[in-house]
Amino acid sequence: MPDILPAWDITLNVYGPITVERKFNFRQRKDFHYDDRLYSDIEVTKNGNYGITINLTAFASEQVIARKAALYFCGQALDVLSATINLPTILTLMDSKAFSPRQENERRRLSENELSDAFRTARLWVLTEPTFLRAVGWYRKGLYTEDPFDKFLAFYNSIETLCSKYNPNPRACADRGSKCHIWETFKNIWGECNNWPIIPNQTQWIDDNYETRKDIAHGIASIDINVVENVFAKIETIKQLAHKLIIDWKENRLAPNITEEIRAKLI
Repeated sequence: MPDILPAWDITLNVYGPITVERKFNFRQRKDFHYDDRLYSDIEVTKNGNYGITINLTAFASEQVIARKAALYFCGQALDVLSATINLPTILTLMDSKAFSPRQENERRRLSENELSDAFRTARLWVLTEPTFLRAVGWYRKGLYTEDPFDKFLAFYNSIETLCSKYNPNPRACADRGSKCHIWETFKNIWGECNNWPIIPNQTQWIDDNYETRKDIAHGIASIDINVVENVFAKIETIKQLAHKLIIDWKENRLAPNITEEIRAKLI
């Protein structure tokens, strides 16, 4: 470990319908730029009816940097976890008195393997598939934000980010924009439109949702009850589709290129 970097113990709260049966600990490597390996000691405990608490080690010259590093490091793991269990998780330094989270009456029990796997997978994707991790991050934001416009944009951005990067037929989309990338990616993973999950035979779905996304992102959409209800009506479908795309792509298409250099950074 570089002598110039002191260690900091950071406490983070993760709010959501999750819990753990007992306290557990594990270690995860986190360095990217140093020859010496840096490992974060991670402790996970139950946080009443609110979620879980994660205590971890951060290495930084200043307190503010250590705090940001811990949020970034843990946030990436929660991106992976939320997509896997399909439940919202909110990460914050604030405790329940300052943040006023919702008490969860039904809480998904997380195992030590699920948490440690999320941290390991996040590190792998940071090193090999950062765009896919970004798409997963957009999906987690869609799960936890309550603003319907932000929720719709997050789920749409998740789809657009993945498809724009991984479209296996990019030549077909030269100068045709993200709608074409989405269409070609859906075709690659699911076949023709009549076979698409969630939206079979809905040939205008991509165009219609692109227009909604454009209106919201560019501030064209007026804020009235009809517009809000129209966006609300689209959210469940785009959420299901984004999740299905992420899981199917991860299981059937994603192929991280693990070189010897990267392999050495995973242990």
